[in-house]
Amino acid sequence: MLKTICYKSDVNKTLQLLEFEALFNQTQLKNDSHNITGFLVKRNDVFFQVLEGNPIIIDTVYEDIKKDRRHSNITEFLNTSIPQLSFKTFDIGYSVIKDVDTLYSLQQFVVNLNQQKHENSTLFLEIIEGLLSDH
Repeated sequence: MLKTICYKSDVNKTLQLLEFEALFNQTQLKNDSHNITGFLVKRNDVFFQVLEGNPIIIDTVYEDIKKDRRHSNITEFLNTSIPQLSFKTFDIGYSVIKDVDTLYSLQQFVVNLNQQKHENSTLFLEIIEGLLSDH
């Protein structure tokens, strides 16, 4: 059994560039060591993240995120069981979405939500489009 959680949060405006680098490095190390897949995107003053993996580990990581001072105004969009991982080849690290495989993974995630008739699938698509847009 697997689980996914997706949320967005406001970035603490007092964070410096080096703190962002540290956050993304910590995220990658922790997620790699716990076999968590997904992605973390920062755009302007917003974090958007999808986590996937073992339900106990995902719940623990998410509780830590909710207590982390680097996040505020957390909005949870998805917290559910999933039959398979959508992002098993997707790096969580601090990276720019720049290749077709990454975009395809995001698209497949939204397609799967649409097929499951998930209430937030349209919202996910809008958020992802906003994160990828230069406007």
